[in-house]
Order: sequence, then C-alpha cells, then structure tokens
Amino acid sequence: YALSTSIKKMTIKDKPTIGLVQGNGEPSPGAMFEAVQALSVLNNVESVNISDSVMNLGRFRVMMLVGPTNSIPSVAFQNLDRYLAYGGNLYIAIDRVDGNFQTAMGSEVSTGLERWLETKGVRINPDFIIDQQCGSVMVQQQQGMMSFQTQMNFPYLPMINKFASHPAVKGLTSIVMPFASSIDYTGTNPGITYSSLATTSERAGTERPPVYFNINRQWQQTDFPRSNLTVACLLTGKISGEAESKIFIISDAGFPLNGEGNQRHEIQQDNVNLLVNGVEWLGDDTGLIGLRTKEITSRPLDQLKDGTRAWLKYLNFLLPLILIIIYGVARWQYRNRLRTKRMNENYF
Repeated sequence: YALSTSIKKMTIKDKPTIGLVQGNGEPSPGAMFEAVQALSVLNNVESVNISDSVMNLGRFRVMMLVGPTNSIPSVAFQNLDRYLAYGGNLYIAIDRVDGNFQTAMGSEVSTGLERWLETKGVRINPDFIIDQQCGSVMVQQQQGMMSFQTQMNFPYLPMINKFASHPAVKGLTSIVMPFASSIDYTGTNPGITYSSLATTSERAGTERPPVYFNINRQWQQTDFPRSNLTVACLLTGKISGEAESKIFIISDAGFPLNGEGNQRHEIQQDNVNLLVNGVEWLGDDTGLIGLRTKEITSRPLDQLKDGTRAWLKYLNFLLPLILIIIYGVARWQYRNRLRTKRMNENYF
C-alpha cells in the first residue's frame, strides 16, 4: 500500500517529459499503446518533430526514435547532435530490413539514421537475423478438400532471452523481435563506452536482402552457423560534444508495436518492458525498474534441454492418470471397509 501511494504521488505532479519523434514515417503513439501507457505512469509522453529548427529539445528527459521509414533530413541529425551535446539521452529502435508477409519478401530499409549511427561507431547491418530459437506464425494449409491452420516456427522472428547484467534489461526473460538485424561496433573514440545488452542464441545466422520467405523450407543445422549476435546495445560517454550522454539502440522497431485498427493486438509483457525499462534507465531518476520485471513472463519448453523437456512432457501426461488411479484405489478401499463394517453390524 505504501508503494502504491508513493507511485500515485509521483504520477500527479512534476512528471518529466519524454519526446516521441514523429514526422519521418514513424508509427503513431496509438500503434504502441501498451508501451506509451506504461511510460505515461511516471512521464508525460509528447510527440516531437526533430526537423523543427526552433524546437527546444533540451526540455525532454529522453527522446524516443522508433521505426522511421522515410528519409530523415540532415537538420534533424544536427538537432540530435546538439541535444546529445547538452547531455541528452536517446532511445532508438531502427529497422534496417522489412519483411512483407503479403509478398513473402524481405527488403532493405534506409532512412539516413543508419549512417548517422555509424558516425557514432554503431553499424546496424542490412541483414535478417535467423535463429533456431524463434517465434511462430500461423500458416493455412490445404489437404484435399479441407483447409486448416497450423503453427510453424519462423526463424526470421528470433526469440531473444540472453541479456547482459545491466539495469536497463534486468529481469527480462524473452523478447520476440520480428525481422531484427545484427549490430557491430566499429567505434574508436576512447570517450565512448559500448555495451552489448541482448544477443541471439547459440544457433543463429544472417541473410542479406532481398529474401524470399519460404514457409515450407526445411531448415538445417548448417543454416545457423553463428552465435550471440547483438540486437541491442548501449553507448555512454561523450558521444557528441563534451557532455555525458547515452544512446540505447535496438536493431528492430517492431517489437513494441500493437498495430492499429483491426490489426491491433496485445504483445507479450517483456516486449513492453524492453522499451519502458530502457527509457526509464536513460532518464535515471527512478528506482522502480527492478520491480517492473521480477515476474517471469515466459519459459518456453523449446528452450530447455531435450532430457528435461521429455521428462516434463511425460510428467504432464502421466501425473493426472496417476492421481486418478490413486483416488480410485483410495475410494475402493473406503467403500470396501464400509461394506465390511455393515456386514459385521448385520451379523450381530
């Protein structure tokens, strides 16, 4: 109750302001309503156009740039550099590739943001990460006169569950990242510290666009020759100018999206936490991040060892049968004793 009361007090007044960049083809706040709603508990979330030369960006505790699809003008990057030079903090979720389920094709995305990040030492490669540990899609199949839907693993939807020991990702268990790309650090500036925050599994790989998504492809072990590819990272230090600033970077912009209209859907809680925790850590004025992610939200069976998975499946199947048998035997013994007792009473 005391914690709830303190949270309410924090939400009533003196909320810091988070800037959500719009105007370059980014998804609207409504397209990520779960994340925006969670952020709004402790912050004011306000749309901002970074191409506006008279905009005072310094009033934003953190700036969020999520999924631009159009070319970003050079004045916008000048404003971002100025924002960082005064100690600003950026949260960037960028798509370098795009997957279209309608055409079953994957293509490269270029907005200029990737080139600006390279000047900071972070290269977002224009590739599709494929991972043996992945999400699934529903596929409609035809068998004779009947059609039915079946769930199939789709390696282009890597499931990330390897996180660094860092407050911004502490407590996260599983994130689905549709069409993520690999990240490399090429920086040489001694004033900047680079940290990898989230990586793929031990069985991963990359494919360069254009890519055709063959849902019936028979995946082989040789398709996943790489491991621990970075999908989220952090830059801290004198990134632009002499002030200390921070940039949290994720190589996928689809993970926090709920969609809009008829396409709106819920996303798993850790996808929301990845954005909210990162933004709140960048702002660095809350101690509630650890409380947000203590609950275990996902423990997929396919992440367990083969022996453990088989044991759990047999236990799940046999345990109800064993309990029914025990109940039946106990009830039979009880009725047998009761019948014997009644016979003895009639005898006397």
